[in-house]
Amino acid sequence: MKLYYYRGNNFGDKLNPVIWDALIPELVDEDDSTLLVGMGTLINSRVPAEPQKLVFGSGVGYNKAAQVDDKWKFYCVRGPLTAAALGLDKQVAITDPALLLTRVVNQPVAPTGEVVFMPHHSSMLNADWAPFCAKAGITFLDPEADMHEVLTKIRGAKLVIAEAMHAAIVADAYRVPWIPVQCYEHILGFKWEDWCQSMSVPYRAQTLPSVWDIDKTLGPRDRLAANVKRGLRGVGIWKGDWTPPPPAKNVRQVEDAVVGALSKLAGSGESYLSDERLQGVALERLLAKIDQLKRDYAVVAA
Repeated sequence: MKLYYYRGNNFGDKLNPVIWDALIPELVDEDDSTLLVGMGTLINSRVPAEPQKLVFGSGVGYNKAAQVDDKWKFYCVRGPLTAAALGLDKQVAITDPALLLTRVVNQPVAPTGEVVFMPHHSSMLNADWAPFCAKAGITFLDPEADMHEVLTKIRGAKLVIAEAMHAAIVADAYRVPWIPVQCYEHILGFKWEDWCQSMSVPYRAQTLPSVWDIDKTLGPRDRLAANVKRGLRGVGIWKGDWTPPPPAKNVRQVEDAVVGALSKLAGSGESYLSDERLQGVALERLLAKIDQLKRDYAVVAA
């Protein structure tokens, strides 16, 4: 079976091959007649229709709903909201399979005492958050950096501030307290709620000011077009079907507010950590589903 996941340069998605290649190496290959739909918000209309699809811990939330038929088999899903959306028995909802990482990467890590912050990978397109973190005295984690280095920093931290959901999931798995934040409107609260409910923790994201510096990524022509559009809209010359310009740069205007908010979260923000006993139950249930998957496909693998 072929591992199906979003192959972007993003921390959470890059955990997929690490986990599955370690736990079911005898099953994962390049045979795409069967797809293992793994970690991520992947249950949607983009999944190829023809192959058999084995869902292990994925969730719904992005794009159009999947047309679920007899080619879908659900070993488990990310949380109760996904199970309800698909009309599945609530027992199919276990938790995000990133919890399995603790069975794959478990060598000791020295505590650093750092507070770390990871934005959502899409937020990286809007602005550079590293300088704000530096001024707030916390460590910036790039979601596109080397996955193993990022994982080590999360495991050694004393607190994880996370706009990227898998930064929080991994922190929780390794018993590091975490604080969810939202910096932009593209954050999908549904998937956070889905996972949080699976671990019986509340989702109360703290809102940080949005930082915009998109123009730095634009070419000269696009930058000029953006400035012209902003000027036209500013004087009331605008048509509803025109593509709006990106938000104007506001780094200097929001710097103090962002640094202050990060500093406050690092010092006295309300953090979360799932109950260790409940986490253990979820892990054992995931491992039992791994065993079931191996039994179901042992003949094929042999």
